[in-house]
Amino acid sequence: MQRREAGFTFIEILVVMGIIVVLMGMVAVIVPRAQEKAKQTESINNVRNMAIIFSERSIRKHWPPYDGKNFVLSLVALKLVDIRNRDNLAIFFSPGDEVITLEKATPERFRDVTKQALKSGQDFHELTSYAGRRNADRDYLITADRMKMVVPIVCDDDDGALHHPDGLVMGFTDGAAKFVDWEDLDIAAPEDPNDPLPFLGDDAETDKLRALSSD
Repeated sequence: MQRREAGFTFIEILVVMGIIVVLMGMVAVIVPRAQEKAKQTESINNVRNMAIIFSERSIRKHWPPYDGKNFVLSLVALKLVDIRNRDNLAIFFSPGDEVITLEKATPERFRDVTKQALKSGQDFHELTSYAGRRNADRDYLITADRMKMVVPIVCDDDDGALHHPDGLVMGFTDGAAKFVDWEDLDIAAPEDPNDPLPFLGDDAETDKLRALSSD
């Protein structure tokens, strides 16, 4: 019997190349999905932590009388988050937000967040990636009836690029948080994820999102 010469045939090389191409295609799809899922999970945890604090019995009857991001940052003004520990500040930043980040924020700036500063409308946009309830607006106050309905109180903001391409992370008056896709929000996905049109506040198409604002 003749001994087969060592090496690969042309067909074998093609098969190996085909397998490599398929694996590379799978990696190109699976890795970004896994990364996005991890971002959603981390953001849900952030929002859940905030929603739980907001829904605590100690402040339930006294929801912060601020709008938008100032509503979110009232957790700082009311000293419900200890800003002396920088790790605690992470809940104010979405991992999907590449513009407003914890790395760019300074603890000194958080010390400026007081009830009076929020009431005067001072701009602290750079201190959180999340939009909040329009609770200084009589039309959107968190009332006992709205509490029973479990309404949203915090979500991803609409400043800059989308945090997540398929929807928003939202927190509710019962302390829950979840990812909600555009279809369930009854709106179309923004055409340009890097520069979406405003979809919260007065620009919103639904009452649920109209009650939330980045302003």
